[in-house]
Amino acid sequence: MDDDPLLREVVIVVNPGSTSTKVALYSRRGVVWEQVLRHDPAGLSSFERVADQLDFRYGLIRPLLWEEISRRGLTVAGVVGRGGIVRPVEGGTYRVNEAFLEDARSGRYGDHASNLGTLLADRLRRELGLAECYTVDPVSVDNMWDKARISGHPDIERVCRGHPLNVKRTARRIAEQLGKPFEETRFVVAHLGGGISITVVEGGKIRDVNDALLGMGPFSPNRAGALPLRGVMRLCYTLPQEEVTRIFSSRSGLMAYLGTADLREVLHRVDEGDEKAALVYEAFVYQIAKEIGACHAALRADVDGIIVTGGIALSERFIGDLKDYVERLAPFFVVAGENEMEALAEGAFRVIDGLEVPREYPDDEGAMKR
Repeated sequence: MDDDPLLREVVIVVNPGSTSTKVALYSRRGVVWEQVLRHDPAGLSSFERVADQLDFRYGLIRPLLWEEISRRGLTVAGVVGRGGIVRPVEGGTYRVNEAFLEDARSGRYGDHASNLGTLLADRLRRELGLAECYTVDPVSVDNMWDKARISGHPDIERVCRGHPLNVKRTARRIAEQLGKPFEETRFVVAHLGGGISITVVEGGKIRDVNDALLGMGPFSPNRAGALPLRGVMRLCYTLPQEEVTRIFSSRSGLMAYLGTADLREVLHRVDEGDEKAALVYEAFVYQIAKEIGACHAALRADVDGIIVTGGIALSERFIGDLKDYVERLAPFFVVAGENEMEALAEGAFRVIDGLEVPREYPDDEGAMKR
């Protein structure tokens, strides 16, 4: 590594997923070291709640981090963890305070693996003797237009839940490529992974998005997306709520139709002449394209670009099929993979270097009023 002390200064980045924990060390120049720890789903199922996994996951990442920091002679300037499902907040980098930790710990707004990000970051910063740790654009970033919240019935409100961390970082990158200030751009960003969110990004803010877990939008590899209400009502009246939730959030989409959530396997079956796989795949592309078109209309067809990101964007065949539908709407960009680790590190360094003032997560009295 370079002898420049600033390049020996790193932030620890922690990003927990449902069956993995990504951990890395980043300098201002980029990644220094990273590792993905895979977890046995059967083993994780023994924990009643996500927060109960804290000791288990911390015990795995701590020795790896300490070994790399010591071996490379690094100085830790900060710790940043993925923000989970918490109360609606403005976008930006947040100082992790006790109110944030309590909402992540309790699962009050949703019990999701991402809630562990700030809990792990806080434990690391305490052991390192740092004054604070951070999170960047948590899952619940909410700058939706009020008109986008209206659902069709006053007792049900559309919520802003997607992939803001990767979506905003990717949109910022394309804005730089276009030579435009991020705050003056208008994009439709399709994050395509295990969950799918199609997002309206205007002026650097998320203005509309389908709920990527249990909301509207296209079906994903294992989530249901928008469904006809009669069928939803039938299931809700015949099965327990927990089972219906499980079906719609993890046993739907490609998995329900074809028994696999792996797009590569689906395309292999298509090539082998599987007519059912071909039809489901065609519907998969079609629904994503329709949602992109809807978001394009939401921006009054005045768009700087359509951006496709996430793991599914690695499939050149899928990208070609999607372009056939939408490339005539606006310039088409592909930023394959998930850039969440980079986004977390960059957000932390912006605060550490005084380029951004960290936001304070509100308690119940200071919560966002809509």
